[in-house]
Amino acid sequence: MDIRLIRLKRLEDLIHVLNVVQVPIVHHLALDSRHIYFIPFFLSTDSSIIYFYENERRLEGKFLLFNNFTGEVDITDKWTSDTRFTIIPIIDVEYQNVFPEKQLLSELRNQHAKEKREKEKKSIIKEEQSQ
Repeated sequence: MDIRLIRLKRLEDLIHVLNVVQVPIVHHLALDSRHIYFIPFFLSTDSSIIYFYENERRLEGKFLLFNNFTGEVDITDKWTSDTRFTIIPIIDVEYQNVFPEKQLLSELRNQHAKEKREKEKKSIIKEEQSQ
């Protein structure tokens, strides 16, 4: 199966993806001291896309509340019947075979290394410009 991973910058971006799917559920997986929140899409029998948001800490709460009027996202343990909000459950994943965890870890490590190099490069350029 061909799996494509799409890493999102913000939790809000994940919420925007959820707003267009039929079953709005966020999956949570603790992986190598990171917390991965993801939505799998199965395009066909041999390919899929996984949108995910990575965070160092676990999001404290059972639900994401998306305010349909302001676009703000809150995290809560309590269900609300307020019609201003779209309520999105966070599902804790104990086991999954949607994507190979080693592949995701490798992608994350590569991305973190790339971000670190870019940050160091910008710092050097900024330092050179100030001299």
